Amino acid sequence: MNFKKHILNVVLITSAISPLNAQVWTKSFTAGSYDSNNKFLGGSEVLHLVDHKSTLFASVGYWEDDNNIWYGGSNSSIGWGQINRLDNPSASWQQDLFLGANFLRPEILKQIIFTKDQFGSSLPSPDTVLICAGYSPNYFTSQVVVKSFVRNDVNGTWGESQIVQGSFPAGEKYSIRDIEIYVDQQTGLEYVFATVGTQGIFKGKYNPAAPGKIDWISTAEFGPLTIRPLGIEVANGALHFSSGSKLYRRIDGVSPSYVIDHDFSDLGATINSAVGGIRGLTTIDNPSGVDDAFLLMWCPNGQSQGTIYRLEPDGIGGFNRIYETKLSLLTANFLVGSSASYVLGAYNEFYEYIDPISYDTNHIIGFEVNITGGGHPLWNGYYKGGLFAKRDQNGQYSIEEINGTIGASDTPLVANRCYVKSPFSNETAIYFGGFDPNSYTSTNMAWVYKKDYQVTAVDEIHAQENSFILYPNPASNQLFIESEILEGSEFIIINMLGKKVASGRINGQTETVDISSLPPNVYILRIDNEAVKFVKTN
Repeated sequence: MNFKKHILNVVLITSAISPLNAQVWTKSFTAGSYDSNNKFLGGSEVLHLVDHKSTLFASVGYWEDDNNIWYGGSNSSIGWGQINRLDNPSASWQQDLFLGANFLRPEILKQIIFTKDQFGSSLPSPDTVLICAGYSPNYFTSQVVVKSFVRNDVNGTWGESQIVQGSFPAGEKYSIRDIEIYVDQQTGLEYVFATVGTQGIFKGKYNPAAPGKIDWISTAEFGPLTIRPLGIEVANGALHFSSGSKLYRRIDGVSPSYVIDHDFSDLGATINSAVGGIRGLTTIDNPSGVDDAFLLMWCPNGQSQGTIYRLEPDGIGGFNRIYETKLSLLTANFLVGSSASYVLGAYNEFYEYIDPISYDTNHIIGFEVNITGGGHPLWNGYYKGGLFAKRDQNGQYSIEEINGTIGASDTPLVANRCYVKSPFSNETAIYFGGFDPNSYTSTNMAWVYKKDYQVTAVDEIHAQENSFILYPNPASNQLFIESEILEGSEFIIINMLGKKVASGRINGQTETVDISSLPPNVYILRIDNEAVKFVKTN
């Protein structure tokens, strides 16, 4: 085939996106008002932000918020955990789910995808659901119930399922901080796993006939544990979770078991269970190999410095530990003249996104920090602004601040807890949420800000010749990249929200790309500084 002749007959799209303003901050949510249905939207903290089916959802908790009756409130019908919804950038936030009395927080909010039914058979099409979970203590019966809630996207209602019920005390014993889907590699059964405080690891199966879509097994698969897990992740074909100083791996089978893959105990730190040890357990591409590595933050106790490590597989069933950075040192450089005595971060995962200007793959993670010196504004000893760290694709870190440098008279932001790429097709932005009360009264302190990149829309990118061709377009299962000069180059596929969904390397003049697992939509395939928009069909 004459490559030059062929490319002249193909209209491709360049990725030359020019920023108009790279950092325009606006506030999206302020706690303390009512929605259009007269539902109270308050809260001391936004714990999660999730893009689900082109809508933005936020989990809001009322820890140390005196709208809650535990902290002095007089109305028992408000002040409990909520899931709120934003339908478009210009809309107002609406309450989507009220968890009910004594559910102080929706401790986890996540989108998960079921691919198999409870018998292990593949579903006709995957079921993508929005799930949240929390625990509710009853002070009359001294019982605690842990439940999950799954949204019915057809009618906007939520169905619930009980995970486990037990006796007091509540708190860390039932703190449900993460949920993950995993297929047992020996039995072929698909489970949803939940970390339920020191009770252990619980699992359930998909049941579309149940209101909450999950049948949970009420006894722990593994546990009890000394310290509540703060993360559960799939890497290298296995399920892992963290608890204190230890990283555990599941051994699949009819009678599964767990082994310790890595232990931070050699650092000599005593773990404070409220702080947690390993935080933010996140799977990333291994920079030293073709398998998966982990990113995590080490926060053992009140002397935590927010140290970030990378764990790379050592080839014999464990991991090598690589130091990446220490947020206390980065903060001291960012807040000139300050010294950081305590750093806590990685409330959730390290969030991966594609920078809409550079197209680099970055990770962001929020944190809070106690500082002295420098004359910077404080809130109960914590730096008053909302800080987050950004990790670039070369493993280099920088610090940024929500809404720019905070002023002495501004409302404290303190802790950036969550972040997500905008789900709305008409904006290129990242939404940030947070505030961490830290046992101080924090009424109506929850917030959501967004950082709008204001870049040219994808549909406005002008056409030009590229050094490769992509066909067929539309495509169903396979794409072909053809080039005479790009052998050895890497390519990425991103969705219209800017998130990387696939990647690979061009190994010859014609490279075949399997896109069968991608849902039907519009995507962009990018190689170096060139990009092509294509349509994935059924």
